[in-house]
Order: sequence, then structure tokens, then C-alpha cells
Amino acid sequence: MTAFFILAAYGFYLIYNLVDDVHRIADSVGVNMSIMAGQMQQVTLNLDELTGSVHSISVNLDDLTVRVRGMGEIMEVMSGNVETLQPMLSNLVEMKLSMQLVDEHLATMTQNIETMNGQMTNMTHLMGSMTTATHHMTQGVSGLNQNIGRPMSFMNSFAPW
Repeated sequence: MTAFFILAAYGFYLIYNLVDDVHRIADSVGVNMSIMAGQMQQVTLNLDELTGSVHSISVNLDDLTVRVRGMGEIMEVMSGNVETLQPMLSNLVEMKLSMQLVDEHLATMTQNIETMNGQMTNMTHLMGSMTTATHHMTQGVSGLNQNIGRPMSFMNSFAPW
């Protein structure tokens, strides 16, 4: 009978320590989950800001593409007008060739800028997808906090201390 009481007391002691440990784990998980949810919201805000910046860069590249095209057209007109000046023809022929090279380089630059613009647009879309995914992760972490925190609080209410 004495052995039974000793075993019963030891069993109560073990259950008491287990419940206390579970209570501490539930408290630390709740605190960590709320901190993580706040940080995820900050990450989402930062990604939204980054998406806006990438969109602004894309708009600026569009404007740059238009301006480079305009410069190319002006260079073509200038190169056509050079032929009408007979007294300076010897030097202007070389300038015309140089202008044609510049015009070709501007066309290549325009293509490269258009490629960059397309890549920036793609990057803007990808950043939007990342923002959405981060938002979903934030909701998932918040849901996990609710799913673990509530049952642990409920179980702790049964503890006799």
C-alpha cells in the first residue's frame, strides 16, 4: 500500500511537471508566433514598396525608349540634311558615316532598352506574386498561432495550480 502511495505521488509529480512544461511551451509559442506575424506583415509592406519602385523604373525606361527613338529620328534628319551642304562636303561625309553608326548604335540601344523594359515588367509581376505569397504566409502563421494558442490556453485552465 505504501508503494502505491509513493507511485501515485510520483505520478502526480510527473503530471504536474508535464503540465507546467506544456504551459511554458504554449506561452513561448504564442509570443513567437505573434512576433513572426508582425515581421511577416513588415516584409509584405517592404515587398509592396519594392514593387512600386520596380514599376516606377519600368515607367522611366518606357520614357527613355521614346526619347531614344526621337533622337534616332532627329539623327536621320540631320544625316539627310548634311548632303545639301556642298562646300563642307568632304568633312560632312565622314560626319554622315559617323552619324549613321551612331544611328545604328541607337537602334541597338533601343532594342536593348525595350528588352530591359520587358524584363522589368516581368519583374514587377513577379514581385506582385511574391507579395501575394508573403501575405498568404502571414495569414498561415497567424492561423497557426490561433490553432496552437487557443487549445493550449484551454488545457491550461484545467491545471489545478
